[in-house]
Amino acid sequence: LLVHADLALYSAKKLGGGSFSFFSEELRRELDYRKQLEQDIRTAISEKTFEVYFQPQVSLTSGKISGIEALVRWKHAARGMISPGEFIPVAEKCGFMPDIGRIVITKAIDEAAEWDRAGIDFGRIAVNVSGTELREPDFDKFLFETLERAGLAPQKLSLEIVESVILDDEKTGIAAKLRHIRAAGVHLELDDFGTGYASLSHVNPNEIDRLKIDRRFVQNINENGDNTKIVRAITELARGLGISIVAEGAETEAELDSLMAIGCDQVQGYSIAFPMPQDKAREWLMARSPKKAKLKVLQGSLA
Repeated sequence: LLVHADLALYSAKKLGGGSFSFFSEELRRELDYRKQLEQDIRTAISEKTFEVYFQPQVSLTSGKISGIEALVRWKHAARGMISPGEFIPVAEKCGFMPDIGRIVITKAIDEAAEWDRAGIDFGRIAVNVSGTELREPDFDKFLFETLERAGLAPQKLSLEIVESVILDDEKTGIAAKLRHIRAAGVHLELDDFGTGYASLSHVNPNEIDRLKIDRRFVQNINENGDNTKIVRAITELARGLGISIVAEGAETEAELDSLMAIGCDQVQGYSIAFPMPQDKAREWLMARSPKKAKLKVLQGSLA
């Protein structure tokens, strides 16, 4: 009875203040699934089976690749692909994100180093980093050691942080850590810009190298006048400060045309490419930097 009551209480809390919930078998199944998911995440961390998919960012005016984002994916042995929206909230609640983050960072840097040695142009490899990861005392040491071991220059790496991390800086010492990382040559990007609570004082070219406009302002921008004004304002702000900018979530030709008209030509989204596994990403990149890459391959075969 107490277990049933606890399940109902947990469900009511998820619904928000002033809500109530009754026990049901569905609640039990949900709890059982969540417990199994926690255990499966532990196993995936131990066996390092989380995968990294890659989604490129390009300039619409030049066609040049400006970067490529590393995204965590999980192919469960029994359930197949489990979406990040399903397992990441559980991982965050259980404190697993620092471990998952290090797996993603390591795999992303290793793959980028391989591309670099092959002469494949990828701009910079961008990795999402949470405040939980940055609060780890040895995060910067781990990052530099991973870059050195892989043989990738710090200038080839970008860390994407959200606005809430900036607000947490003064209490946790994250700001000093980010300055240390940036001083070594790693670029910093403010992700999902426009959706958080950071003030304009945090949009500082001495602290941030690029802004990523959140996808909710990009989708249907060709039909939404308010979104057009918001993206134009962000673009002009970034240009005035000398900060690079990229629009996330561009999915249609009409959206690309609107972004071009505004002057925001760095884009990422399904209209450019879907997130791809390692082998497909390499093929995609090689098709866009074939001469240099083929020369490196030829040199290797003759060595």
